[in-house]
Amino acid sequence: MTSMEIGKLYEIYSTDDECFSVGYLLYQNVDICIFKAFDDQGREAGLYAFKKKIISSCLSGTEYLAKMKLYIDYWKDKEIKTLSMNDFDGEISIRNILEYIISSKNIATIMINSYDDMYTGFVSESDAVSVVMECVDISNAKVYDRIKINVEDIYFIEFNSVDNDVLLYAYRNLNRKHDYCK
Repeated sequence: MTSMEIGKLYEIYSTDDECFSVGYLLYQNVDICIFKAFDDQGREAGLYAFKKKIISSCLSGTEYLAKMKLYIDYWKDKEIKTLSMNDFDGEISIRNILEYIISSKNIATIMINSYDDMYTGFVSESDAVSVVMECVDISNAKVYDRIKINVEDIYFIEFNSVDNDVLLYAYRNLNRKHDYCK
């Protein structure tokens, strides 16, 4: 394992290379490392002490960590957001929710057909039967595709969520602009 700097943000891999923790290194000696850990939304998760012998690698400077730094910044001086349906008048339907998402210029998650067909991004255009979504990669907050979705095929929409709000925050800060975020 390479040398690590106190106060730096790392991805910490142990026995399972598929899963990792994220945290700022607070302390280390010959045997252990202690990190201030964060969950995947940038909220403090606690202090994690690892024996160095179980750490397979520690990465810094990744695209994921650039996004995580912004997620962590997002929570500074924030109160927990209260969600409501006050912005909807009258009947609530998939179409009305999509129109709300388009007008609010927020990120949403849409599932069509199954959990394997789930997309997160900006819903930008609507016609009589479909919407267009610019898909945002949740690992680096970058647009990776533009797809057309038939409204009748939509089974689930996640909107006004903390997950998508922090992704939008990271997207705006990493990209500094977006046609749908002005």
